[in-house]
Amino acid sequence: MYDMANQFFALNIVSLYFVRWITFEKGAPEIFYSIAFGLSTLLIALLAPILGTIADIRRRHRPFLVFFTMLSVIFTIFLAFTEDIFMALLFFGIANIGCQTAVIFYNSLMLTISPDERTGLVSGLGKMFGYFGAIIALIFTKPIIIKQGYQATFFLTGSLFFLFSLPCMIFVKDKVVYKTKPALPVLINKKLIIDLFKRLRTTLFVSKQYAGLREFLKAAFFGLCVVNVTMLFMSIYVTKVFGLDDIEIINFIAFSTIFAIIGSISSGIISDWIGYKKTMMGIFLCWIVCLFGAALATPPFHWLIGALAGISLGSTWVVSRALVVSIVPKEMTGEAFGLFNFIGYLSAAVGPIVWGLLLLGLGHLGALGYRLALMSFIPFLIIGCIFLLRVPNIKSNYKRG
Repeated sequence: MYDMANQFFALNIVSLYFVRWITFEKGAPEIFYSIAFGLSTLLIALLAPILGTIADIRRRHRPFLVFFTMLSVIFTIFLAFTEDIFMALLFFGIANIGCQTAVIFYNSLMLTISPDERTGLVSGLGKMFGYFGAIIALIFTKPIIIKQGYQATFFLTGSLFFLFSLPCMIFVKDKVVYKTKPALPVLINKKLIIDLFKRLRTTLFVSKQYAGLREFLKAAFFGLCVVNVTMLFMSIYVTKVFGLDDIEIINFIAFSTIFAIIGSISSGIISDWIGYKKTMMGIFLCWIVCLFGAALATPPFHWLIGALAGISLGSTWVVSRALVVSIVPKEMTGEAFGLFNFIGYLSAAVGPIVWGLLLLGLGHLGALGYRLALMSFIPFLIIGCIFLLRVPNIKSNYKRG
């Protein structure tokens, strides 16, 4: 249910309606949205590993989940009541910080409900329901867009986010049993921050125990640069290259989301069976085919690319978080997901910047410029595959310390 709630924000606000409201209805340059998204993402990247480690020390993840979820819900609803572009961008930035930071603690709570040998399946079920949420969001918002425009969807999005996140916030508790006794509550002070950075430095650069995590984080950075560009600029790309209007875009995304559901559940089952590393490698190769095809396709073959992109997108998050859980001790999951989210948010800043710079040089070519820019991201995936090969092979029934 929480994956579904989170998807309302990810689709309606981040990927689709807010960016189109800012650029098409309000006439603001696309760079305004890029700056708001980039700055909020950078702040999340800085906070993620610190907050994740604090949650591990306190052995409390749920309170952080509730706080940041409500922060996102409130400021998403605020978007419905402002016509000022800069105020809207501020509200969006805060809502994005809340939504994306909450995911760190949501992922950590997966240990509460998931046995070791079923991590991939549980992760896949979550994302499957998440993409069902995307379809629900598209169905509810389609008539609203037609009659009232983009901004009318913001209040509905915030309300649905709150409603569908309630079961997780109320019923999922911090119940993970650790071998060591829980640490006493800590106060955030200078000494704690210094100790946290020393601990993160050990994890990232020193300890051999986390060598696999380090290699995966490198691979994830390059892969997620591609994923984040796809999520942020997909609606713009299909408009510029394939000439789709608003209703056609909604239908296209709904079609792709059906295949994201298929990718979510199937990748969870497959990864539990053949291993998370092998499945992740297959996903990266699938992304390469997807980008190559999207750069060359013409209508109606964009439907085939949409299906492949949906499968790739749905599989990426499922297997990534299952792989992270499998290669770190249980008591380090908050820190690990904080680092993973740091990499994700860093890629969310770098990927769009690279995209924007490419279009600065290629934009005068029109649709061809967009196709060439997309093709330029294939090397990112190849580099990601190289780092992924260095990750140790972890079986799905690996017993974490």
